[in-house]
Amino acid sequence: MNRRHFLQNTATALTAAAWPFSSARAVAGREPRYRLALGQWTFNRAFRGVEGVTRRDPLEFPTMAGELGFEGIDYSGILLGEHHANPKSLAELNRRAADAGVQNVLILVDLHDALGAKDAAARQANAEKFRPWLEAAATLGCIGVRVNPISDDSLPAEEQARLLADGITRLLKFSVPMKLDVLIENHGEGLRTDGAWLASVAKLVADPHCGTLPDFGNFQKNRATGEFHDRYTGVAAMLPFARCVCAKSHDFDANGDESYSDYGKLLGQVADSGYRGWIEVEYEGPGHPPGTPPPERKPAERLSETEGCLATMRLLEKHLGADIGKKQ
Repeated sequence: MNRRHFLQNTATALTAAAWPFSSARAVAGREPRYRLALGQWTFNRAFRGVEGVTRRDPLEFPTMAGELGFEGIDYSGILLGEHHANPKSLAELNRRAADAGVQNVLILVDLHDALGAKDAAARQANAEKFRPWLEAAATLGCIGVRVNPISDDSLPAEEQARLLADGITRLLKFSVPMKLDVLIENHGEGLRTDGAWLASVAKLVADPHCGTLPDFGNFQKNRATGEFHDRYTGVAAMLPFARCVCAKSHDFDANGDESYSDYGKLLGQVADSGYRGWIEVEYEGPGHPPGTPPPERKPAERLSETEGCLATMRLLEKHLGADIGKKQ
């Protein structure tokens, strides 16, 4: 299948904005289970101006996503940069999203100020640092933000979970009035990528506006030693609290299957869990130690950002088929 034919036949439909996720229209007589969003980090090389890649302006992201057939977008705070605090930039992103027929869904607020800090005053101060990002997400009409699950690594896991749950509860006092959910993502290493531990944090928060975002690729246990948590166990543990799912990809074999993850198994877990909502495509780019374990399938030729994005879409359509909404 050539790229043009693929683009013509893998378009997906735009869901009506809601909080939490819901759809206002049926497709083929029923409401689709899943909608596809594009993660901005997929094009991080283009937005960062990496040598050999055509540079793109972050404000172009909604247009790029619409042209590729996505109906939702997830911003990266790193790539969005100071645009998050610029009313003109936010207005321009809203305009371009509307023109492209895409919904602003999430912002990954990639702050490393620990919401689970040991000191209560520090937890409060760190929660306060998220407020400008929450205001940006609300202005863009997002359903929520993604946060890093950082606590004090010197403490026992149970204590870190308690402190992080407290910090997120403080953050929810700002986010809920703005109609924003807070999503805990497996991001970093160690406990921060342990799906069962992250699920325990969500359970401690016990708030309907706190959930998880299981990422298929972020399960580094110890980068220095090359150890990884089991991704299938981790995703399964997080799915009961999921508000979005990130279909991370790196390389693909000659048959078009992702080299590091069994997408059939992972997406089967998603379907069996009863999850409904956004599935985000995030093509990280070619895998390599220490970020990825040895591949389960031999990678074929390296793909460009656009090619990797489309290869990931193909896998989602292969395994989820008619359960994905189609753009009208």
